[in-house]
Amino acid sequence: MTRSVDGCAFDVPPLTSQIIELAHHHRKKLDEAIFRRDVHLGEYCLAQRKRVADFAKTLERSDRIEFYRNYDGELLRIADEDELHPAEAEGGVSVFAIFLVLAVIALVLYFAVIRGTIG
Repeated sequence: MTRSVDGCAFDVPPLTSQIIELAHHHRKKLDEAIFRRDVHLGEYCLAQRKRVADFAKTLERSDRIEFYRNYDGELLRIADEDELHPAEAEGGVSVFAIFLVLAVIALVLYFAVIRGTIG
């Protein structure tokens, strides 16, 4: 028995090679959609995930777990590393930097506003 998702045919239960092919197909389609003005990427990705979820619901529980493990794992493996926004940069701003900025603002306000009105 075979089923189809986005033009990719699947045996039931799906083979790992078929799942990897679907992940690559979805990545390719997403790369193409990035450069199209008429496509909202959030809605596009949700629609892709919805079609995958609808297919996965038809599988047995163990097959569904294996399917998602392979599909998500392959998408993570082929994802591009974002050099401009590395994961370690998401740590936030240090407390020292915040106090330093607040001190500079306070000095500017003192010399520009308060000192001028008092003196």
